[in-house]
Amino acid sequence: MSQVNYRALFAVLVLCVAMMLTTNVQAQQSFRDSIVQAQILVRSGTRQVLEEELMLNEEEQAAFWPLYDKFRAEMLIMEEQYIDLVSEFVESYQAGELTDEDADRMLDAYHDIQMDALQVRQRYVRHFRKIISGIKLLRFYQLENKVRAEVDAAFALAIPLADPR
Repeated sequence: MSQVNYRALFAVLVLCVAMMLTTNVQAQQSFRDSIVQAQILVRSGTRQVLEEELMLNEEEQAAFWPLYDKFRAEMLIMEEQYIDLVSEFVESYQAGELTDEDADRMLDAYHDIQMDALQVRQRYVRHFRKIISGIKLLRFYQLENKVRAEVDAAFALAIPLADPR
């Protein structure tokens, strides 16, 4: 897949994610359900991009994909915690019930989730290094980071800022 196709795919995915999230935040529908639907879209798109962009040979593919599936399963735990946290924030925001105590707890939980995700990514570097070259591993993490950045951008568009008034 060319770089142009990669960018086009993620531009469409992010637009879909942002539209789903923004529409449901405004409509006060289930924000969590919207995120889960968007997450499914992003995961399938990410896998497709990785399959085409990592340039793995058959031997590498045989070792990489089962490990990747384990990696994604662990990352999914933190992603679901983040979804729960963001959903809680949006619900509190929409109800006008966000307190300072809630905000402090949510900020601490956010940092805990980020630290846990970083530890999983760091741990899997060692495992991936055993089966793919350093350049392919770097490319994999770059692609993962790009996906995360695109999803974060979609969230930034959809999630309202806390109102201190």
